Amino acid sequence: SVLVADNGLYMGQLLINDTLKEDAKEAIASLKAQGLVTAMLTGDAQKEAQAVAKEAGIDEVRAQLLPQDKLSELNMLRNKYGPVMFVGDGINDAPVLAGADAGAAMGSGADAAVEAADVGFMQSRVSAVPAALHLSRETMKIAMENVVFALGVKGVVMIAGFAGYASMWAAVFADSGVAALCVLNSVRMLYKK
Repeated sequence: SVLVADNGLYMGQLLINDTLKEDAKEAIASLKAQGLVTAMLTGDAQKEAQAVAKEAGIDEVRAQLLPQDKLSELNMLRNKYGPVMFVGDGINDAPVLAGADAGAAMGSGADAAVEAADVGFMQSRVSAVPAALHLSRETMKIAMENVVFALGVKGVVMIAGFAGYASMWAAVFADSGVAALCVLNSVRMLYKK
């Protein structure tokens, strides 16, 4: 709320309210489907923050926070739930973006927020957050597949070599051939939606 006065005489107030981004409800539902807890840390008034959180489906709300208060609340959430990702775009989000386990700034955000973040989204769509988390999990899955496959093949060839059954060509395959197969396996990420 913005109070208006003329020469010290109270004239009235303007009530300004944020609007929910069109993809926010879908994005929050997607985050919850991935088993994540959502929380909103905001400097806005408690009543307005609760209304936005209810409309979007956000689990927890901390309102009327100064930048340093957001960082304190983030640490409390970290103690309660484990590693946290904070998504913000304002200059007052910079300290908490830097203090989060993963800080993500929206593309249209303030320069200080973008600089403090670990990740920068090129667009200001909230749905980019669950999509990025999904892709990162898929990437880790493929990376683990590659590690297990590479170590497994190298281990088998090494044991076969000690036993006298592996040739130099088997060793070359275990090194270069497995590396090529791992790269081809990683290319699958290009086709993930």
